[in-house]
Amino acid sequence: MTKLPHLLKEIRLKKPLIHHITNQVTMNFLANGILAAGGSPMMAHHYEEAAEAVMAADALILNIGTVEPDLVKGMILAGKKAKANGIPVVLDPVGAGLSLLRKTAVADIMDEVSPNVICGNAAEIAFLSGEKWSGKGVDGSLAEDSSELARYVANRLNCIVAITGKEDIMSDGSETMIIRGGHEMLSYVTGTGCFSTSLIGLFLAKSVTADLTTLERVAASLTYLGLCAERAVSAARGPGSFQTAFLDELYLLNAEELDEAGRWETVLGGNN
Repeated sequence: MTKLPHLLKEIRLKKPLIHHITNQVTMNFLANGILAAGGSPMMAHHYEEAAEAVMAADALILNIGTVEPDLVKGMILAGKKAKANGIPVVLDPVGAGLSLLRKTAVADIMDEVSPNVICGNAAEIAFLSGEKWSGKGVDGSLAEDSSELARYVANRLNCIVAITGKEDIMSDGSETMIIRGGHEMLSYVTGTGCFSTSLIGLFLAKSVTADLTTLERVAASLTYLGLCAERAVSAARGPGSFQTAFLDELYLLNAEELDEAGRWETVLGGNN
């Protein structure tokens, strides 16, 4: 028996409030996903209320998928308030290197907020490295070792970094974990990458006190996502029915079935 079932049970019991300042394209999916998993979503975006609203939350998600200056202003105000009050902040740097607006937004959020966790695909995380890693676009991939990339960026930015893909990789700069599982059908539904970030926030919720490290909680969230995707595929005929089945599995998965056995590999990193 692992600690993961207890973590999921506690989430479902306490129903943590997860504040999203997020992607307008995927907002409905993220809200439904958090509800199905056992949490409670909040989508207070405007800068005039974001900092006030976050004080009721258990975690804050910042996603620059449909970025605009006023949205970034709200992210920074809410992020600073969250960090000052021990509320975990998770950043999804969607398309981080695509435009000057996105580059500036990510830089400002990093400087002003210092998120606890950054979650993105390999190309997005590579942009944050400040080095010349290969990659492309929002759906980019890297030829280089993603586990080394995660470790490098975690050390550079002093936070936990999660890279989602065929294998999910996360690092706190000294310990690096690889999670196997999931299904390629996830890549055919808009918002599943954004939802990875939302789930991380749910599993990091301030009110949840399960005895796991922050890195283990991040790994638990992505393990849960992958397992639900695997179960959903058997009931799906294509992307549309998969999305519905995936939401169902987030709700139906018995906590006792959440187990890292055979899925987690821990890799010790090099010098920090």
